Amino acid sequence: MLKNIGSNWFLMTVTGLATFFLMPFNLHHLGSAQYGVWLLISAQVAYLALLHLGVPMASVREMTQAIASKDTEKLNRVIASCSWLYIGFGLLVGLLGIPLMLDFERSYMIPVEMRGAARVAFMLSLLQIGIGFIANMPFAILSAYQAFVPKNIVSAIAILLRILVNVGLISWYPDITMLAVAVVALTAIEMVLGWGYVLYRYPAVRPRLHHFQLATISSIMRFSFYVFLLALGGQLAFQTTALVIGRWMTTADVVTFAIPNSLMLILLQFVGGISSVIMPLATNLHTRGETRALRDILFKWTKISMALAWCAGFFLLVFGPAFLEFWVNKGYTAESGSVLRILMVSYLVLVPVRGVAVPMLMGIGEAKWLTIATLAAGVLNLVLSVLWVGPFGLLGAAWATFVPNVLLAAAMTWLACRTLHVRMLDYLTATVPLALLGGFAGLAVLEWWERLWHPAGLIGLGIAGLLTIAVSVAIWTGLVLRHDPHVTTPRLSDFIPWRLQ
Repeated sequence: MLKNIGSNWFLMTVTGLATFFLMPFNLHHLGSAQYGVWLLISAQVAYLALLHLGVPMASVREMTQAIASKDTEKLNRVIASCSWLYIGFGLLVGLLGIPLMLDFERSYMIPVEMRGAARVAFMLSLLQIGIGFIANMPFAILSAYQAFVPKNIVSAIAILLRILVNVGLISWYPDITMLAVAVVALTAIEMVLGWGYVLYRYPAVRPRLHHFQLATISSIMRFSFYVFLLALGGQLAFQTTALVIGRWMTTADVVTFAIPNSLMLILLQFVGGISSVIMPLATNLHTRGETRALRDILFKWTKISMALAWCAGFFLLVFGPAFLEFWVNKGYTAESGSVLRILMVSYLVLVPVRGVAVPMLMGIGEAKWLTIATLAAGVLNLVLSVLWVGPFGLLGAAWATFVPNVLLAAAMTWLACRTLHVRMLDYLTATVPLALLGGFAGLAVLEWWERLWHPAGLIGLGIAGLLTIAVSVAIWTGLVLRHDPHVTTPRLSDFIPWRLQ
């Protein structure tokens, strides 16, 4: 399990580094107005990606069960049925995308000189979404086999190729159409690499036309409906604020909000490295009736997720504005820095719970109330954004994300405890008090250091990052997890060759 999670973290690191490099590169070459248009296109087209209706996650669950029971026929039925379903979804994207593009042109104040490029970029983005459905299928197969190492290697290769193609095209012709071309090309390459590896590595995976069955699709869709609503709620919660800002403010303001929000999404993806491993594991344990093992996973990985998320979060809370100045430029430090700190506090609460509770509940088939809670949080985010962006600007958008995040974390915690028959008080007592005590102590140390030194630049922020890691390791190993029954960690004294008598 640790090897799989480690490979996921490797991929998340590559993804984060790609974002760290490409966002300021594209912003500087395209300008805030044009890059803001690209972010709006990406946010609007992303809703068409929801046409998968939750089938990818549901198919992983079905394929995991088939692999566990060594039912090759069922495995190929699921793969063939989903593949043809994805082809249909891709065609549907084309039909729905044209009116969506016309609505986009009417709803947002796109500068006249950018409208032609925006139209081409929108259409290429539709193409990428369309082929993206079938491109993701081999990665769902690898997840079902719990082959996360090769899956992540293939994805990492595609990301590195994306960096090269993006830099080459934008350097040659700085226009958002080149960004769209790069995304389409890399999706096609990822599809070829993924399917090629799966068909070579797993001889049992040989879907044929006769494997397609409506009954299989019906079985998958019964579960995938909840996954679709869950994805819709996530889209509303994490990606829609940009559309609201673009509607009532400017495309440059979209960029100002997107910069700190992208860091939150990277943090979600990083903890998602745990989620993608936990879900098939939870399915296996639930199938075998090992409820106690499921409870242990809930406690153990919530604490590990909390330690990781809080380490990154404390760095951004304290050194975030200086990091933004180094990463993008000084013009984004003030307003983006304030947005970053508001968002970060809410994600410190949400990320550890979401990273563990969601895959566990989905893995054991308890999706109904989780879906309702996530969708409700997404709708609340949208409503508050519409209400608060006008009078309060970008800070209103940040608070509109803060409130639903905290409420959703509370709801997810309650649902996970209820489903696994864990008293919520026992869960909170085991995970929160020492973490809060250690967290406040760590924040105090980092704030003192920031006031004393004001780190800036690559070297200064690098030292600040190492200090944050050292403080977090010391607090979590020496205090929070010192006598923890679920997580075994080395103590600081284990690394000291001598001890005071």
